[in-house]
Amino acid sequence: MDCEIESVARALHSAEEDTQLWEREPDIVKEEFRFYARAALEMLVQHRRQQAAEAEPISFPYAA
Repeated sequence: MDCEIESVARALHSAEEDTQLWEREPDIVKEEFRFYARAALEMLVQHRRQQAAEAEPISFPYAA
């Protein structure tokens, strides 16, 4: 998971304008992007769970 967080953090960072290289950013800036990356990955997990729940067929044991 740490690899995923780091990859997403770097991607978010590179999407920003007027930023320096990731390697040159101070740790406090990197931690901010890692925070956003964790949030994004958690939202993705929640979204996938919701999609899976909606895709499950509903069965009625006693149909009229």
